[in-house]
Amino acid sequence: MKLRKLLVAVLAVFAGLAQAQQMPPIPADPDVRVGKLDNGLTYYIRHNTWPENRADFYIAQKVGAIQEEESQRGLAHFLEHMCFNGTKHFPGNGVIRFCESIGVQFGGDLNAYTSIDQTVYNISNVPTTRQSALDSCLLILSDWAGNLTLDPKEIDEERGVIHEEWRLRTSASSRMFERNLPKLYPGSKYGVRYPIGLMSVIDNFKYKELSDYYHKWYHPKNQAIVVVGDVDVDHTEAEIKKLFSGFKSPENATPVVDEQVPDNAEPIIVIDKDKEQQTSGVELIIKHETYPDSLKGDVNYLIYQYANRAAMTMLNERLQEKALDASCPFVSANASDGQYIFAKTKDAFDLSADPKDLSKTVESLKTAYIEALRAAKFGFTATEYARFKDNYLSVLDKQYSNKDKRPNGALYRDLVDNFLENEPMPSIEFTYPVMKQIVPMIPVEAINQMMKELVPENDSNIVIVNFNNEAEGNVYPTEAQFLEALKAARAENITAYVDNVKNEPIMTTMPKAGSIKKEVKNDKLGYTQLTLSNGATVILKHTDFKKDQVALAGRGIGGNSLYGKADFANLQMFDDVIDASGLGNFSATELQKALAGKIANARMSLSHLSTNIAGSSTPKDLETMLQLVYLYFTNINKDQKSMDNLMSQYEVQLKNRELNPDIAFSDSLTATIYNHNPRVAPMTVDRLKDVNYDRILQIAKERTANAKAWTFEIVGNFDEATIRPLICQYLAALPAKGKIVKGKRELTPAKGEISNIFKRKQETPKSTAYMTWHNETMPYTLKNAICADIAGQVLSMEYLDKIREKESAAYSVGAQGAATLGDDNYHIFQLIAYCPMKPEKKDVAIKIMNDEMKTLETSCDPAKFQKCKEFVLKQNGDQVKTNGYWLNVISDNYFYGFDSHSDYVKTVEALTPQDICNFVKEFNKAGNHVTVMILPE
Repeated sequence: MKLRKLLVAVLAVFAGLAQAQQMPPIPADPDVRVGKLDNGLTYYIRHNTWPENRADFYIAQKVGAIQEEESQRGLAHFLEHMCFNGTKHFPGNGVIRFCESIGVQFGGDLNAYTSIDQTVYNISNVPTTRQSALDSCLLILSDWAGNLTLDPKEIDEERGVIHEEWRLRTSASSRMFERNLPKLYPGSKYGVRYPIGLMSVIDNFKYKELSDYYHKWYHPKNQAIVVVGDVDVDHTEAEIKKLFSGFKSPENATPVVDEQVPDNAEPIIVIDKDKEQQTSGVELIIKHETYPDSLKGDVNYLIYQYANRAAMTMLNERLQEKALDASCPFVSANASDGQYIFAKTKDAFDLSADPKDLSKTVESLKTAYIEALRAAKFGFTATEYARFKDNYLSVLDKQYSNKDKRPNGALYRDLVDNFLENEPMPSIEFTYPVMKQIVPMIPVEAINQMMKELVPENDSNIVIVNFNNEAEGNVYPTEAQFLEALKAARAENITAYVDNVKNEPIMTTMPKAGSIKKEVKNDKLGYTQLTLSNGATVILKHTDFKKDQVALAGRGIGGNSLYGKADFANLQMFDDVIDASGLGNFSATELQKALAGKIANARMSLSHLSTNIAGSSTPKDLETMLQLVYLYFTNINKDQKSMDNLMSQYEVQLKNRELNPDIAFSDSLTATIYNHNPRVAPMTVDRLKDVNYDRILQIAKERTANAKAWTFEIVGNFDEATIRPLICQYLAALPAKGKIVKGKRELTPAKGEISNIFKRKQETPKSTAYMTWHNETMPYTLKNAICADIAGQVLSMEYLDKIREKESAAYSVGAQGAATLGDDNYHIFQLIAYCPMKPEKKDVAIKIMNDEMKTLETSCDPAKFQKCKEFVLKQNGDQVKTNGYWLNVISDNYFYGFDSHSDYVKTVEALTPQDICNFVKEFNKAGNHVTVMILPE
């Protein structure tokens, strides 16, 4: 399919704008300073003050695995690793150590990725209070650009780390995917350039080969620097010119040439199986041309993106609805349009389905294809499109209202993509009025034309991928059956889709409003506590962190601990079943349609000692959110079709769950930590028969019977005069009948020294260890809670140094500390460590994990401690500007009388390394240590 033909077809039905050349160009965001040095390096700098005192730094390379020769497979990714293992100005682990010293953690805000055709490095969320620190970040980027040391000793140590990353990322699906790439990309390098590479190359390449790759491809013409944040733009530009102007591109530099993906006249069909694959899945892919880079510069491109998004959204809603039919062979299906797997030079329409059973795989493909053909043949309805437009414009309004509160991470991608893929980078001040004007003018016929072009009725450029569970007795689909399914779908007598819509408000009858009986202000934390006429409590705190957000958290006394063994399966399924149900007069599907154009949601869940409601909305749709909350208390609609589909999904997911070693490990971990408590036993196919929909609805009704048991926190950008009448109308009108019953805690971790080490046959041998230490008797204080957090971070740094860097025994290893308060004033401190490790080095890794925990009783590295201290202060500075943070602070204060905010910074600043040692020494006195480890058989 020709993309130009598709665009012209869309524009031909676009009222008054049939000719592409009539559309205006897309201007670049004027707040972005773009420049190019004489050596060819491009830079982008954008000043942004949300959050204040933070900046992100990126270097993007136009090269990746596709540039490798056969003997270099894996070197692009290996080189990415070496950027953290020695540069001219930051030898050894100097990059990591410096970033940690300014509160930037390796693996999170300091990271990189290598893909097929690009490599991007980031130093994110950098505090901007010291200009010297920002200049040092640019110095790191310049070292990555052209000053790596590539020390042979560091290279040899990193070989083992790469091996463990390969091991960690290898799964049933990845094994099948990688071995079938050559068939999926016949005649193209894309079929033999999986970024992780070949372990034979990783083990044996010569040092010079890595250096040659680096100097051949990492040069100014292939590089861009991106800086977004609270920075001095002029100073940043001057530093970039000073640091990067000296780099030279090689004479006669090898150009980056796009690798093409050939068309296929006949379908490509891949059918594979793996012993650890749990479910069967099938994909129908129809390749087509990409949108030309040269044509992305005008508003036509925005129209194309809009039309594509509209088509995929409406088709997915139909597929979701189709899955609810009892006769449907799949439990779920999804449509998308974008890159053909990971090729930048070929796009594809992708239709995937999850069959109810292996025997229904071919029928699932046919059924999903029929729905795509239905949309292509008859188009979408006016009502479907009206809902999409309403939702699209509501999201657009939300984005615009929040334009001054966009974090750096939401802004950088446009700049990186502008360099790598020639994507436009307009400002929201441009796209908002343009799309507000254009969208109402685009008729549904334009979307229907796009759908017709995306789903042609022939075999050209079709690819079918089917991955299955390998087991004795399984009968797998054949190529002939898939081809026949395509033929049969096209021959089907397809009729137009009928959009069943209820044209009525979410609530047709308003409840009798209650009133506010009492009001108490908490000046210290800035919230107001209201007592309503039905006994419910509402806590209000106004913020403007996000102009477009109001967040709600409700908590009711009494949770799943009130129910016994007969309900264990029901309790485990409670959240998902309630999610699948409707509200009021609407089924789940009908409710989704009824909420078109509104940005509001609410969700009920059950925890051990409480029942919870979480919701969010824009200020404009606050009333809708409160209506949804009211309906959860008064009228959950039994939606049997949705429930049946949910159970079918669980049956598919659980049928072969024991085949996955990670599932076996997770089950063993939970069972060991909680002494095989039946409340946390995993859901199985056999246990599904114990799930009773009516009983779950009854439990929900019991938990919401008495509003006196409930407290609602509302934090965000609400209008005080508007919200109070709404609280009276909905929350004060909630029922208040029956007893309030508190549950009793029946779920606590095992005590003492416990070890569970077991072996498991695995297709890719893996060893994984999980350790947890806990203490339930230490006094819960702010200082102890912070010490637990920092102790976990210090442990994580020690593990990274000794297990990954020195021993090359793992790729990913870490630890964390946590302090938790419970509804019954129960509290627990935990330190948790996790290490997927090289089987041959498991003993070394385990010894380090245990030894470092013991060592921390008497010795806490001052440098590591200071870095962790910097990080928690920076993290707190970021979190304090979010509504979620304040929901937690208010909850701690209201329910437990605990102030986790006021003295936080002061407490952190006063801490010393000895405080961490003292905490860990006291913490370890409990003697509670659980180890769970899986080993290859």
